[in-house]
Amino acid sequence: MAIRVVDNKRLDMTDDEWIMYQKIVKSYTTLTNKGEDLFQDLFETNEQGIIIFLKPPSKRQTSFEVFLFLMALFQHQHLRLMYKSVEDMRDQFQAKMKEIDEKLSNK
Repeated sequence: MAIRVVDNKRLDMTDDEWIMYQKIVKSYTTLTNKGEDLFQDLFETNEQGIIIFLKPPSKRQTSFEVFLFLMALFQHQHLRLMYKSVEDMRDQFQAKMKEIDEKLSNK
């Protein structure tokens, strides 16, 4: 994971997510439009670059593809956080079980 900048906000993205973002931007970039403008004012992030709020487009036009990409990124980020939390709890549980097993075998 790496912190990237989209719409002047920090975003934690995998390399694959970043490549997909760049492809979307490129596909909407023309002589008169910049593809990255379609991402403006659609999300808020925290200090770690995690999307904490998706905003429906209300001030400017965007594409369904851009909004779906942001929805998927939001879900992926939060799933990664949940997996990490579960793995941390599993590791703590395994360490405690090992400690208990050692104490029981010493009796």
